[in-house]
Amino acid sequence: MTSKTANWEFSEELFEEYKKKSQIAEVWRRLKKSKTAMLGLFVLTTIILLALFADLIRNYQSMAIEQNIMNRLQSPNSTHWFGTDAQGRDLFARVIHGARISLLLGFSCTAISVFVGLILGSVAGYFGGKIDGVIMRILDSIMSIPAILLSLAIVAVLGQSIPNLIIAMTVAYVPGFARIVRASVLTVIGNEYIEAAKASGLGTFRIISKYVLPNAFGPIIVEITMSVASVIKAVAGLSFIGLGIIPPTPEWGAMLSESREFMRYNPYLVLYPGLAIVLTSLSLNLLGDGLRDALDPRLKD
Repeated sequence: MTSKTANWEFSEELFEEYKKKSQIAEVWRRLKKSKTAMLGLFVLTTIILLALFADLIRNYQSMAIEQNIMNRLQSPNSTHWFGTDAQGRDLFARVIHGARISLLLGFSCTAISVFVGLILGSVAGYFGGKIDGVIMRILDSIMSIPAILLSLAIVAVLGQSIPNLIIAMTVAYVPGFARIVRASVLTVIGNEYIEAAKASGLGTFRIISKYVLPNAFGPIIVEITMSVASVIKAVAGLSFIGLGIIPPTPEWGAMLSESREFMRYNPYLVLYPGLAIVLTSLSLNLLGDGLRDALDPRLKD
């Protein structure tokens, strides 16, 4: 390799890096203009920080797990900010520790779904033909079953555990990401720079990873925020009917289920975990809407 060629490749890498940084800066600038998106980001960041530092705020074992019948069903006070449940456990401690479970499942299931969806969607869109037909028909069959019902069936077969919940949610949400990636691939696969990359002898993996998938990241980022919210609500729903997180592990849906018989005289028992679900889902949806507008090149300032 000559010095001129090496310098050209180095300059190209610097240009690509500068271009990516400028694009990220532009997206952030446009995102900051959306008050609702910034509100969603602030609320979501607060919830994440509470989950990360939950052990420093409230001890997990003594306040969120151990029963203390002498303190049962206390209304919110200076000691127990959200009150206590029927077993005398601190409700605030259970809510912030429950955020760990909900966020862990939401982000991990979505991350795995994105990874698998990227592979299936890019392969289907890039190669087309029979490969595309087989992959998409399988995904269509999965999508024909409502996500919550499919997850419920998988958990019922595999049993209740966090890994099984992740498997169930991943299977249910992979088709959505795969279809988004496939659609994005089909919009760019016929462009001249893709044909030039093929003619230059670049491998299929490098063409897909360097020239095809970057065009799919915008829609995927928006879908990620929406899917995390959907997974959190789905896990809460499964826990509410007894097929999610196993008690006494704190989880928002399970907390709602345990508090049903006491909600008439102690409404705070369902208020706070329910509010946690609503605020987390709302913040993710607001952030997703803002990202959609910030990433859309057709929307000019």
